[in-house]
Amino acid sequence: MKKKLILTINPGSTSTKIGIFEDNKCIFEETVRHSTKQIEEYSQIWDQYSFRKEEIIETLEKNKFDIKKLDAVSGRGGLIKPIPGGTYHIDQAMIEDARAGVQGHHASNLGCVIAYSIGWELGIPAFIVDPPSVNDLEPLARVSGNKHIDRASLLHALNIFATARKYADSINKKFQELNLIVAHMGGGITVAALRSGKAINVNNGLDEGPFTPERSGQLPLFPFMKMCLSGKYTEDELKKMIVGKGGLNSYFNTNKATDVENMINAGSKKYKHVYEAMAYQIAQEIGARATNLNGKVDAIILTGGVAHSKMLTGWISERTKFIADVEIFPGEAELEALASGALRVLRNEEPAKHYKTNIKKVGILYWDNLEVYVSAINIIEDVFRKNGYVFRKEDENIKIKYINCKQNEEKVMPAIEKFKADEVDLIFAIGSPISLRLGQLLKNDNIPVIFTGIYSPAVISDFNKEYNLNYYATCYAAGTDEHLDNTIFKIDPETDKIGIIYTRGEVQSEIQLDEFRDYCDRRKIKAFTYDIQDDEGYREAKKYFAKNKIKWIYFTTSTVVNSANNETLKIITDNFRTVSILEDTVSEGCLIANVIPWKDVCKEAVELALKIFDKEAIPKRVIIPKKTKSVANKKTAEKLNMLDEISAFPDVKFIE
Repeated sequence: MKKKLILTINPGSTSTKIGIFEDNKCIFEETVRHSTKQIEEYSQIWDQYSFRKEEIIETLEKNKFDIKKLDAVSGRGGLIKPIPGGTYHIDQAMIEDARAGVQGHHASNLGCVIAYSIGWELGIPAFIVDPPSVNDLEPLARVSGNKHIDRASLLHALNIFATARKYADSINKKFQELNLIVAHMGGGITVAALRSGKAINVNNGLDEGPFTPERSGQLPLFPFMKMCLSGKYTEDELKKMIVGKGGLNSYFNTNKATDVENMINAGSKKYKHVYEAMAYQIAQEIGARATNLNGKVDAIILTGGVAHSKMLTGWISERTKFIADVEIFPGEAELEALASGALRVLRNEEPAKHYKTNIKKVGILYWDNLEVYVSAINIIEDVFRKNGYVFRKEDENIKIKYINCKQNEEKVMPAIEKFKADEVDLIFAIGSPISLRLGQLLKNDNIPVIFTGIYSPAVISDFNKEYNLNYYATCYAAGTDEHLDNTIFKIDPETDKIGIIYTRGEVQSEIQLDEFRDYCDRRKIKAFTYDIQDDEGYREAKKYFAKNKIKWIYFTTSTVVNSANNETLKIITDNFRTVSILEDTVSEGCLIANVIPWKDVCKEAVELALKIFDKEAIPKRVIIPKKTKSVANKKTAEKLNMLDEISAFPDVKFIE
């Protein structure tokens, strides 16, 4: 495989670091210094774009590097709009937001425009990687405590994620598999809780968290408000107190940790007191991140330029080592991280994301107001939020439309036409009743459909036909063997006959009937079946099963159960040991079930949707989550004098 040559660009306040990487190997690195006189010629940071770009090109030419050999350019992302982590194509919308400073003006904002310009002239792709505006905060972390303000995420994402990957590589794991706390300590300090490769919580690097060499961190609110209202300071002066002239700079007129350490080594108690207080606050922030991860922390990582200070890292380690092992990776691997992010895209290991995307439109279609369907909608919304999607807000990037067919088949086709007219990008069909009807009506269409929470793809007409390759499914039922083996035959291993209640003509019910009969044939068990079409059928079924001395009865789909009211259902559940494939059937009175958690089924559906949005390859169009759990109805168990037997089940969850 031909090695890729990547130019990396990282603008700082008075310099621009550049590097040339051959795959992940740095073959050239230099810091291009910009004189104070040059910088002062420009009133706005953005105006420095042309001269910085020219100096980069001159430096490369002076070192006899032929830029025409480059395969890509990767620039430092700036303070653009909040976006999920990853590698991004640079587009005009990103450049405009960087120019406007939508979250602040910083030299890093120049990274995207310089990279884009060089890439455009050479006809090669230009990227940014993990900009400071990465925002993967979990929903609870966004709440500030005042309805007028949401917490935002500004962090040293590039080095934090790069260091997390480096640590994971060192222990032969993927960083997405670990729970990590990473503290980047430089001119600014951000401490991030990483779960599944995402920073679920982090202090905003400008105005939260510990004080730093040059930032004040989270100040006591009322005293600072008093300063703001005193009339003694301009807005610019107040901003500089927070960023630039805060922290160590505020106490000692220096933002260099080495200067402070030299004074401590010379015997200064004052310098030691303040410097140790900075370590104290960093350790405190690490402790807070540990609670975000529920105390399940694989490692604490200290990184950034200030991590070279053994004095500071020693203090922090002493206070936090009870949480997890502390690993120290001093310095910043930002150029390397820029190259690695671009390389993953060039090698097709991950897709590059788009900064400005058309607002995604999603349709959700369901059969009625069953609690399980409403629960699915809540889970789908929550998973979208956790993946950076915003809806029903001014800055929304996804619109979700909902249609409840209210058990009326005549409403299905108009719902499909409505979604088509709205040009939705994807449809979720929740539950088997609506999925069956949608599968029959929406054939040979370009709209991807994710059938969410169905028994089996077999309930959908022609699921695997070539013209329906836009069909995807997540299934809620464990295999018949696994289900019955983990319920009936764990309690009564010698059972030699089982009854089954089904509804003739109901596709899903008949599919389960066929599977049940096959299971019984293989196990040499007698199968007693009863077709229930109305309430009277339950009374007749009771007589039939009692006559044949059946102890265990297997309910098929929820459609069978939902056709009866609770009192009717008790005709069976109060007199026989019943097993089902759904948790909501157990809550209606069925004795026991071995089920796939509904949350996992819905979560997998959204994971499929995210892959479709990002145009990722999808290896399996049908997902059956492997995790199962045992649930039982406590009242039913008591009525049948089986509470002790069911309680002996490993990890059973009782439903009151």
